[in-house]
Amino acid sequence: MENNHPAHKIHALDFAILETQLYLDTHPCDQTALAALEKYRCERNEAVAAYEAQCGQYVRTADDVNGDCWSWVKGPWPWEF
Repeated sequence: MENNHPAHKIHALDFAILETQLYLDTHPCDQTALAALEKYRCERNEAVAAYEAQCGQYVRTADDVNGDCWSWVKGPWPWEF
């Protein structure tokens, strides 16, 4: 895939989002990191919109954060099935 392909920016933002989420696992009150995460998510939404305008529908992944907490905390946990 070319570096200037619209999906390249989405993948880079996905990486930035994932790394920021991992950092927030150990620093949940870091307001700078939370602001960066929100910025990356907004940029990703814009990148997906640009991709879809040029290439068609982009397969979206589930968002890991709902409101002020991580959705995985709400369970069910694997042993609760």
